[in-house]
Amino acid sequence: MAASSLLVLIVDDEPPVVDILRHVGKKHFPEATFISANSPLETLLYLDDASKPQPNLILLDIDLHSVINGIELLPQIRALTRKLIPIIMFSTSDAQPAITDAYTRGAAVYTRKPYDLDGWVDYVTILRDYWYRVSLLPSKK
Repeated sequence: MAASSLLVLIVDDEPPVVDILRHVGKKHFPEATFISANSPLETLLYLDDASKPQPNLILLDIDLHSVINGIELLPQIRALTRKLIPIIMFSTSDAQPAITDAYTRGAAVYTRKPYDLDGWVDYVTILRDYWYRVSLLPSKK
């Protein structure tokens, strides 16, 4: 991975979502490498493993079809990452209680998952424009 690249951890239990993000990312966000975890446990084990490269961004789905959902997982991720990695919640839901809860628990942003390929292209392009071209992220230690 080049020094100027970003590592994006996708936390989602739906392989098609991960596949489309990787596919669209290769073309529209080549500065990023997309890796994935498909469960809360896998996510926590990855982030707790000092031998693994730590992500610059985390895309966290709410509905993980697990004992805990993404919003409940959020504070655990924040604790493991010492609150230094921005967490972008992404969901098909636009329910106000979930949005408020996500921000209360430490999400940097709450976004809606796109419904079609053009939407995913726009989503990834916006990720690139904001998180790679505009914002400054903490360096990894």
